[in-house]
Amino acid sequence: MVVHLISPLAPILALIILSLPSIINTSQLDYDTLVFKQCDSLDANILQRPTTKYPHYSNQNLFLRAQALSSFLRKLESESYRSKFYKTLVGNEQHAVSGWFQCREDYPSEICHRCVSDLRDISYRVCGNATSARVHLRGCHLIYKFERVETHSAPSNHHNHKLFETPEHGLIHKVCDGATAETFAGFEEMKTEALTVAETGVVDGHGFYEDSYKLLHVVAQCDGHVEACDCGECVSAAAAAAAEECPWSIAGQIYLEGCYVGYTYHPHESPDDSYHEEDSKVNTEKSLAIVVGGVAALVLVAIFFMFLKSLRKKGDDC
Repeated sequence: MVVHLISPLAPILALIILSLPSIINTSQLDYDTLVFKQCDSLDANILQRPTTKYPHYSNQNLFLRAQALSSFLRKLESESYRSKFYKTLVGNEQHAVSGWFQCREDYPSEICHRCVSDLRDISYRVCGNATSARVHLRGCHLIYKFERVETHSAPSNHHNHKLFETPEHGLIHKVCDGATAETFAGFEEMKTEALTVAETGVVDGHGFYEDSYKLLHVVAQCDGHVEACDCGECVSAAAAAAAEECPWSIAGQIYLEGCYVGYTYHPHESPDDSYHEEDSKVNTEKSLAIVVGGVAALVLVAIFFMFLKSLRKKGDDC
């Protein structure tokens, strides 16, 4: 009896079990946490008294800027379905927005889209109508700038615009873990070696590198428009910045113009999780146990109701 009842549920149960690893991994991704933001103020010349024609904006310029920014962010969101990096320029000669979004290369496309969607909302909230902004989440970031476009320049020719030029690799932001590894012999040498490997890795990996080196886990990524050689130079500059800005820190994140480098020290074992250094094996096993337990409970409930249904059917036949 029970075997016959389980049989129709077997394909559904198999599908759920096969999808468990992706469900668990996706749920663990801390992609939407705000890391930092940079928002430039509006030009003082356009801050005027509100008008009746544009009641929610100081004047027509602000209204047109808001329209251009909205179109720009919608375009980025739509492209995030099929790309991990996308740059564009949206607007007209007076009010144009140039910029891009980028997701972490090792994140699934679905997570990339969710992250960029969150970026759209967060950038509105934290930067408003700023003339330029940079907003970094754990899993993605966006950069944009309002600019004037020469009438004779084609809007699609992004290389004419300053934002898309080769960056100078200046330090934008840093995160240094408060804990130190001064008592661990050879830590600084190990960190130097790991970041040197990352420098070569981003060139070979077309702008992205993620791996463990001895007891360090390292992630490095360059902006999508940065060429391979410039990418290696940027990661090298980030490694030098990490040595200067985060000496002896067991974990650090360095954001430069053009690239990002992050490292985490694991003194006891190398991490297995390719998504996040801080996710532990224990948390994964707990998540798996909870999901499997929930699926098993649902299957048992379904079997119970099907069993009752079969009993009623037999009673009706009598």
